[in-house]
Amino acid sequence: MLLLPAAAEAQAGRTPQRNGTAAKAGHVRARRAAMEKLASRDPARLATTLAERYWGTVPCGGQVSVQADQPLAAGMDATTDGWVTFESSLGPNNLQAPASSYTQCAISLARWQWPTQAEQAGDWNMFCLTVVHEMGHLLGHQHSLTPGSVMAPVFTDEASVPPICREARLPVEASAGLTGGR
Repeated sequence: MLLLPAAAEAQAGRTPQRNGTAAKAGHVRARRAAMEKLASRDPARLATTLAERYWGTVPCGGQVSVQADQPLAAGMDATTDGWVTFESSLGPNNLQAPASSYTQCAISLARWQWPTQAEQAGDWNMFCLTVVHEMGHLLGHQHSLTPGSVMAPVFTDEASVPPICREARLPVEASAGLTGGR
């Protein structure tokens, strides 16, 4: 769990002192610094944390392995950039099973799309969206044809990128040295 300053104070039993524009700016700076620190260690870890926040829950009893730089399995479409694997009450990878029965859960991210952490950071919005999407599958969500849905089967632009991913883009790029730290 990533604790931001206000959350850390609350957990310690202190009341956060926040007022006005200066406090808000301080909170934004602290949040950005926390995201940069996490992103510098592993963009996939940050994307997973943001996906959990997006959905408001953690699938598979909190036991989800996120594996970047994975080769495509035999028979997969060559354009597949992310997929999930799991065991369920109805057998392996059966999205018709209740999500509460999923175990041995993994999100795999394709080597061809994001071979390095620098590539993950450089394509952050789509990378983060893909992790949010795959986490949705592990929570039992099917593909959706609703425009702008994170559960769309194919992403052709960034219209489906959730705000939580967009807000993390600059800190991620800064941690990877892709921006001037703006």
